Amino acid sequence: MTDQENAEAAVRGVLERIERAWQRKQFDGLAECFAEDAVIVGPGYATFACGRDACAESYREFATNASVLDYTESDHRLRIWGATAVHTFSWSMTYQREGEAKKEAGTDQLVLSLQRGRWQVAFRYINFSPST
Repeated sequence: MTDQENAEAAVRGVLERIERAWQRKQFDGLAECFAEDAVIVGPGYATFACGRDACAESYREFATNASVLDYTESDHRLRIWGATAVHTFSWSMTYQREGEAKKEAGTDQLVLSLQRGRWQVAFRYINFSPST
């Protein structure tokens, strides 16, 4: 395998670990997927979570308190430049929370960095599509 292929496989491993956490409630090792100073922001760059533990907790909280009824992803793109990777995709979700069903769609952009030999999410931007 080339260095690029190894990097891509490692990044995809982190992304799959995060996916298992919120979709299957498998939280072991979730915090290690995030850099110590990781940040999750939403529309208008409003801060949703700061720091490794808060970012991991945001996934735990959603997985624990919401029931996903339908979820799809599309338009996946992974780009890697040296010690930086960017993964983007579109998504659509129907979930139930506190007895109320909600439908949302949007895009995610995750920036990962290679730190001490491990890929970790440093920044996540969640954009929600306007409701129709």
